[in-house]
Amino acid sequence: MMLLGKIGLELFILSASIAGSYSTVPRPIPNWYAPQGYLAPLKVKLSLLKQSQSPLSIVQIGDSHIQAGHTTAPIRRTLQRTYGNAGRGWIGWYRLYGSNAPSDYRVTSTGLGWQKQTLLKDDGTLPMGVGGYALSARRTGAFSLSISSPLNPFSKMYLLRTASSHTLSSFPLGQLRRGVFSVGAYVVDTLSWHSSHTEVTLSPQHGDGDEAVYAGCVLLSGKGGVLVHDIGINGTTYRNYAREDYVEQLALLEPELLIISLGTNDSYSYSFSINDFRESLERMIHLVKEALPHTKILLTTPPPSYFRQAHTTRVGRGKHRHNKTTTMSYTFNDNARRVASEIMRYAEAHGVAAFDLYSAMGGEIGMAQWIKDGLIATDRVHYSVTGYERQGQLIAEAILAALGS
Repeated sequence: MMLLGKIGLELFILSASIAGSYSTVPRPIPNWYAPQGYLAPLKVKLSLLKQSQSPLSIVQIGDSHIQAGHTTAPIRRTLQRTYGNAGRGWIGWYRLYGSNAPSDYRVTSTGLGWQKQTLLKDDGTLPMGVGGYALSARRTGAFSLSISSPLNPFSKMYLLRTASSHTLSSFPLGQLRRGVFSVGAYVVDTLSWHSSHTEVTLSPQHGDGDEAVYAGCVLLSGKGGVLVHDIGINGTTYRNYAREDYVEQLALLEPELLIISLGTNDSYSYSFSINDFRESLERMIHLVKEALPHTKILLTTPPPSYFRQAHTTRVGRGKHRHNKTTTMSYTFNDNARRVASEIMRYAEAHGVAAFDLYSAMGGEIGMAQWIKDGLIATDRVHYSVTGYERQGQLIAEAILAALGS
């Protein structure tokens, strides 16, 4: 298991006592709960990866803490270093609808404008995709997509489209297998090449479809090992993800382990209701167990956050008077602690794994050091790149410890 940094280790030890207030169940791994032997089947499958050429899929879903990719990256690096690198995994086409995306890949498009539908909109007309969004062209016609992954070469790609959408061919030319796997409205096409690439261009094969609705792609190295997919949608809650049409799409990635990292947006309200949160959490886990009965579930609690309030004064004279922000005050969001407590309680009551990231970071007490070190953003809800990477490392080390690696 990789060693914690000095500060991470101090917070990890400190948080053990905080976590103890949530449950009386002894935890040999601080801030961690899992039923006895819960991850044993996953451990066996991971141990066999180096002897095979097959990938094993792990999916982390969440909100803005996950969408940028910084939290998942250390989990991916740690597990792939231990069990083999099967590729970059999920590639979200976030930039095509004007949102942020991880920096280690890039997706661009020419020829068409795209319209989005995300989990934040309940009454959309497009079938929801596994990435928590769906993209459709405003008109059909000639277009191209460029997929660039300079740090993670790939020799195979899975493309997700609706069954009535154009299949996409590639340059450099690759072998195309159409729709060998499908869930709901989406089918998975497979493109493969004899050698590895870091960039390909995709274009439609007209005549075999009458629309352009896509949900992203997956990049594979062609080697055995772990795929760690990061899927995040800014602003989402458990309620947004707890949709049958979404959860069923996760089967397209065939996850052996599903890491659910939500709760910040659920808790970020002065009118927060623990009963409403509990209902959303229960519905989400129920849907996952129904759609993915063999997938192991790992819940992570939200990191600490603060409510922010701007204080303004009137400046100027006459028609030139205007409001000017003079100070900013922060109040600790204790709802995040309540959500963390509920998630840990739920995991123990319903037989799934959970990692208490909130306590591993030291909770409210530990935030003084995180702020001092510049690891949290000025809004005190989001974190710096280094802050997110430290969170991901805490999760990765807890997983490895639970697996006995």
